[in-house]
Amino acid sequence: MLEQLVEINNQIINQISDEEKKEKHLLIKKILDDKQCFLKMNIETSYAILRELNIPEENLKSTYLNLIDPINKENLVSVE
Repeated sequence: MLEQLVEINNQIINQISDEEKKEKHLLIKKILDDKQCFLKMNIETSYAILRELNIPEENLKSTYLNLIDPINKENLVSVE
């Protein structure tokens, strides 16, 4: 799921000509580099990022819950 959000953000960055919006998405890119970023931020910030990535309002809760689900191995950092 996180990889999909990174890809969506990259597509937005490549399509944006407005420098202010581009800066916002470059900041989101830095945040998304941390695989556990959604575990480290509050729900309001998480929802704001998801909205910036054009996640439909009706999918925000399920997307957020998927991102913070401890069973979702995609969100866990490998300790090898």
